[in-house]
Amino acid sequence: MTEAQFRKELKEGLCGPYLFYGDEDYLKKFYSQRAEKHTVGEDKDLASWNTHIINTDQSPSLGELEAAVLSVSMMGDKIFVRYNADLTSLTQDEFEHLVDIISSVDTDLVLLLIVTPPGGFDPGKGKKPSKMAQALEKVCTLVDFSYQTPSELKKWMQRRLNKEGLSITAEAQEMLTTRCTDNMYILSGELDKLSAYALANHLSEINSQLVTEITSVTESDDAFALANAVLEGDRRRALCVLHIHKMRRESAISVLASVTKCICDMMAICYLMAEGADKAAVASKMKMHEYRAGLYMQAVAGSPPERLLAAAKRCRDADIKLKSTSLDYIALERLICTMPAKKRVR
Repeated sequence: MTEAQFRKELKEGLCGPYLFYGDEDYLKKFYSQRAEKHTVGEDKDLASWNTHIINTDQSPSLGELEAAVLSVSMMGDKIFVRYNADLTSLTQDEFEHLVDIISSVDTDLVLLLIVTPPGGFDPGKGKKPSKMAQALEKVCTLVDFSYQTPSELKKWMQRRLNKEGLSITAEAQEMLTTRCTDNMYILSGELDKLSAYALANHLSEINSQLVTEITSVTESDDAFALANAVLEGDRRRALCVLHIHKMRRESAISVLASVTKCICDMMAICYLMAEGADKAAVASKMKMHEYRAGLYMQAVAGSPPERLLAAAKRCRDADIKLKSTSLDYIALERLICTMPAKKRVR
């Protein structure tokens, strides 16, 4: 199921189990919140009786999940359960237990959202689903929240502004993704700034001049910044970015998955560039916005593929340690500190 299909289904009412996967965390969070309000209402006191949020930073918490989906609704019609988990970290027995729990969900009384981080679920390649996907699609609806294409981002911008009675020109949309990247968290904040300014000044349309005056230029998202610092051997900058993730209390597994994805994308782009692909071709092949493709191309320019492959292997080793020990962020700090250091300029 695509994001557009899920949006339509949300309007009609949700129930039963869904699995959110893909790289666009903004959409996962947005639709999780919307689904929660649709299910248990907006009264926080009443909703708390029927809302269960389960995080699995260190353990799968399957017992807690099972208890949640089997609980009885209190002063409401339905139960909302959100299970935040990296499914690739489950053992075979744990995964089979998870499938059994999903199968036990009362589809009339319970809405279960299984929300995975980037890289936390293997959907398979092309039209061939993975074994994990084959097992899960029998018991729940899989929803793909991949990065939005440029056209999808523009439609999303227009929908957000339309709710405020505003419109946006095509030039302004293009400028926004160029200045602020295609990161939807960043774009969301910039759109809020633009709409607040426009409404305060009785404007009905956002144009490119307003984008230039109001929005901030953003080089890249945190995952890209961390991956880029790791590749450059800039340990100080990498540790600073990692500290930001740590202070936000983000899952170390999720952070590493995002960084690994960036490095693997960079490696693929490096090979495409070696074959003579330009920015448009790279963006098309990698299914990413041209702005992001340009950033990645700039980051890997002059880097041998072997360097990227070595970084990917180090990420794999760190992932194994994260999932088999209690090192948590220490595994990421070791990854950074064991990378070849940036050469000092004399």
